Amino acid sequence: MQRRKNDIAEGQRYQKAGSGGGMWEVVAVRTDASGATHARLRSLNEPKTFRTFGIDALYDTRNFRPVDK
Repeated sequence: MQRRKNDIAEGQRYQKAGSGGGMWEVVAVRTDASGATHARLRSLNEPKTFRTFGIDALYDTRNFRPVDK
């Protein structure tokens, strides 16, 4: 089953792939003027650290893996 872009929502958590990747939580999902969708994530290891990723990066298991709360 292929996941759709609207499957990602605030509060979902992801493990960054690779050593020292850490845990991240989605705090916002936005679509920009050109139609690209991005997710704003907050590090659970360093709560003052935020990153914005293209939504497709969250679907690529080479980058992130979903984690149950």
